[in-house]
Amino acid sequence: MATPETAHAPLLPTDTTQEVPVVEPGPQIHEAPPRRSRRKRNIIVAASAGVVVLGGVLGVWLGTGSSASSSPLVVTTQVVGVTTGTMKQTVSASGTIEPASTADLNFGVSGKVTAVNVVTGQTVTAGQVLATVDPSALQVAVESAQATLTSAQDKLSTDQSDSATTSQIDSDKASVTTAQTNLSTAQTNLADANLTSTIAGTVASVSLAIGDEVTGSGGSSSSAASGTGTSGSGAATSGIPSTGSSTGSSSSSSSSSSSAQITVISTGSYTVSTTVDDTQVGQVKVGDQAVITPANSTTAVYGTVTSVGLVASSSSTVATFPVTIAVTGSPTGLYAGSTATVSIITKEITNAVQVPTAAISYTTGQATVTAVVNGSHVAKSVTTGQVASGYTQITSGVKSGDKVVERVVKFNGSAGGGRSLFGGSSTGGSTGGFPGGGSGFPGGGSGPPSGFTGGSGGGGFGG
Repeated sequence: MATPETAHAPLLPTDTTQEVPVVEPGPQIHEAPPRRSRRKRNIIVAASAGVVVLGGVLGVWLGTGSSASSSPLVVTTQVVGVTTGTMKQTVSASGTIEPASTADLNFGVSGKVTAVNVVTGQTVTAGQVLATVDPSALQVAVESAQATLTSAQDKLSTDQSDSATTSQIDSDKASVTTAQTNLSTAQTNLADANLTSTIAGTVASVSLAIGDEVTGSGGSSSSAASGTGTSGSGAATSGIPSTGSSTGSSSSSSSSSSSAQITVISTGSYTVSTTVDDTQVGQVKVGDQAVITPANSTTAVYGTVTSVGLVASSSSTVATFPVTIAVTGSPTGLYAGSTATVSIITKEITNAVQVPTAAISYTTGQATVTAVVNGSHVAKSVTTGQVASGYTQITSGVKSGDKVVERVVKFNGSAGGGRSLFGGSSTGGSTGGFPGGGSGFPGGGSGPPSGFTGGSGGGGFGG
């Protein structure tokens, strides 16, 4: 961007340094007893005098700001280049970091806990025994089931040798099948005396102690979500891979009690659970890339949308839809249960011709820019496209490398505490609140969550 020109444009259609005329009130007519009338007359005179004094003070204040050096607002122009860049449309939200896999483990059989082999924070492997209940009764059940099966098989063999009736043989076979099923169940129950981890990870909680009597819940619950991404080259302004692929899966098995006896979470792989409202959900799709910034951190990590919910939540007056994002790779510094802000990239335009939004003016709906051609200022009609971070895409009218004039509005004041137009004081040369300046308008600051956020400058408006 070229250095600013020194030319100053008119501040506002109406000169803000004009004094405000003060009109004193006319004669007052009161129909009241003489003593009361005199009191009212004194109050009116005092009020009139206060208005005159206020008007004088306001006039002096505005009068002292009439010079260019002390004017609260200074409008300048600067010549900037037409550039090309990558513009990104995003949807912003906040969410919760969660482990990619969680196993809520419960004993499948009842009994007395005889061993607890892990503590919270301990790293475990898939299949590792975490706790045990007394297997004595379960072992007896296996032996009994085995004996029943052996007896049923012997009877079937004897009846077949004795050429028993068909109905008897069928009955014997049914008894054998039942005995086999019972034995299998007993063996499973015996194996369930050991509570084992279904995933590799870290023990998140232990709600067991030796001597506890537990009731079999019928199984454990596990959930898993995984995502992988391949990085490519991205725009320098964004740091986001421009290409990538992802895979995602989720599964759940069996049912779990409301409180797991032992919980194991995966480490090194995470997801972010977030929501978007009904005005944004149509923009988000599986495969969209996302920038994730954990709370109390300035280092962003990246991820890929793996699921977009189809049913809105009814917990608030605004309909929101669940979205799951798989974190790419195994970044450090992520903690399950912590919050994060996410910016989901829903649209990306590369090599977009763009100019600062403050360089564009509109006449009867037609967008124009003031181009610098051979040292002269020439108005050119342009066609605009998307808006991102204080920049506007130009689809026709100027090309990359051209020069245009940008209008810059600044708050001005002395370093010793200049007066602000709306009260308070400001420092010289500070910018903000207007095109080309700080927050809140094109060219600076943070835009709406659903707006474009790529490119240079502050956050943009949605396009």
